[in-house]
Amino acid sequence: MTDMHWLMILFIGIASSIDNFAVGLSYGTKGKKITYTANLFIAFIAFIIADAALIAGKSLGMALPKTLPEILGGAIILLIGLWSLGDTIKNRSAAAMPEAEDIDRNQDNLIEIGEVFFLGIALSLNAMGTAFGAGMGGLPPLLVAGFVSILSFLSVGCGQWLGLKGMRSNIGKASEYLAACLMITIGIYSIVSSSM
Repeated sequence: MTDMHWLMILFIGIASSIDNFAVGLSYGTKGKKITYTANLFIAFIAFIIADAALIAGKSLGMALPKTLPEILGGAIILLIGLWSLGDTIKNRSAAAMPEAEDIDRNQDNLIEIGEVFFLGIALSLNAMGTAFGAGMGGLPPLLVAGFVSILSFLSVGCGQWLGLKGMRSNIGKASEYLAACLMITIGIYSIVSSSM
């Protein structure tokens, strides 16, 4: 793989983990701490769902003519990026995430592994379209899913740390712009490079 492919994998991992960062930040500002094991479980769910979407995209891409999969994969990521950017500009949340109070069922301010299954699913489903496009574009499923999983774990942890320190949602809003711009960049590059 070229250096640009590695950069694309990193960008996809970052873009797919922005919601994780925002959730960690939001829950942290409300005094809700996601435990280490719960965060690991969220990352595991992210790996499984991202890998499944990547494999599905790659399988479809293999059935299409030579350059079409990369163009279509790039177009999917580009459209998701544009949609996310539009939602962010309109000040709407890109994802409807479960509220911290609903997740913390026993209200002890600790969100544990038994309480995060639906949160992990919600976070992972948001990244499915990007993962599918990346798979169609020919990126290796296990490697991309691994990056998504690792960055999910780091993003939730970083968001939690900042949230518990009292940082507010302006960081979360900036991260949403970053995610959208990264997806737009990846999409444009995939389309242009496959057309050359």
